Amino acid sequence: MIHIYECDDSFLYEIIENYKETKTEEEKNEIFHSFCSSIWSSDNKRRIYKKSIRFNVRKDLLQTELGQAFDAWSDIEYTYYKSMTKDENWCSIIRQKINNIYTRYFDKEVILSKEYMDLLKTPKKLYYQWISGIDMDTYTVTELIDNAIDNAQKVKIKLQKEKMSLSWNEYKNVVEEFLKRCFDNCKLIGEYEDKTKINTMLDFLTEDHFYVGYICRTLENYFKNYQKEYYGVRRGHGNIYSRCKQCGSLIEKTGNKRLYCDKCAELSKKESNRKSDKKYKDRKRENKKS
Repeated sequence: MIHIYECDDSFLYEIIENYKETKTEEEKNEIFHSFCSSIWSSDNKRRIYKKSIRFNVRKDLLQTELGQAFDAWSDIEYTYYKSMTKDENWCSIIRQKINNIYTRYFDKEVILSKEYMDLLKTPKKLYYQWISGIDMDTYTVTELIDNAIDNAQKVKIKLQKEKMSLSWNEYKNVVEEFLKRCFDNCKLIGEYEDKTKINTMLDFLTEDHFYVGYICRTLENYFKNYQKEYYGVRRGHGNIYSRCKQCGSLIEKTGNKRLYCDKCAELSKKESNRKSDKKYKDRKRENKKS
């Protein structure tokens, strides 16, 4: 079989149609592996880089004690990532989705929650409040900034715990497994019963857009289920999930009092019993002395 699917000019709908219409597993595998090769060789690599929250203290304020306090926090670094692509080809768009899923679920260095970012922006926010006329003193400002940065670090550690552990190479294997399911379970446009709805969608989208959307949505759902399997929680539309207070594992919310996963709950219980035993022994020892 000629490897026509390794070419960047191939349409996704052609690849999927040929995959679905091919009779032998050998040919299906060849098509699928060519598709995966295009994804992994895409120029749209996963990119992590540093960004900064910056502000410039006015020159006339730099010699003041408060101005110097703000200047010390006028450039705060954090880790960011390339989250979008300007390329409109199917390969780059699907690769971007794959990159983003890894960053969200597995990359512990990229933390961008609103709570975390708002805390990092505290020095900048306070500075602009100061120059707008709000009265401030160095001690209070320094304390507010120190507390915000300390809390930002605590939030970062908490959110890092909530991410799963998987290397990029291991992740690629899981992605290929899920992409194979996408190919196997994908319906061709012509197989949909509600052809009126599909035709209406295709008035605004190309066939490639239709299949790109299907693959991206399906990958997202597969990794949501992967996360539940990773933590050993049940899947279900009505289930409510939260995070273990201690280790960050995903847990099923079975009641307002559940704060820990089973492992941490057991450790917490043992620690509580240990402290109770110690208090009892200490009291007993004191009673003997008296």
